[in-house]
Amino acid sequence: MSELTATNFRKHLFEVLDRAIRGEAVEITYKGSKLRLAPTQNTSKLARAVRRPTLLVDFEAIVGSDPELMEKLEQRWRRDDKNL
Repeated sequence: MSELTATNFRKHLFEVLDRAIRGEAVEITYKGSKLRLAPTQNTSKLARAVRRPTLLVDFEAIVGSDPELMEKLEQRWRRDDKNL
């Protein structure tokens, strides 16, 4: 959690708001009182996750080398697409 004075909050208003939107709790001290800034919606860590590539090789090099695997994957994708 970040702690700021009201003066620093004012100086860095948009930066602090962006951090709060990303889910970081921000505490602001003003006239001896502490206020907490947080988004109203509760988002999970998974919802805020950044997608990162995990394969170090071309996907086609993996599934293209095994026609049975490719057929199984395509069947599963078709089934999953129907549920959308």
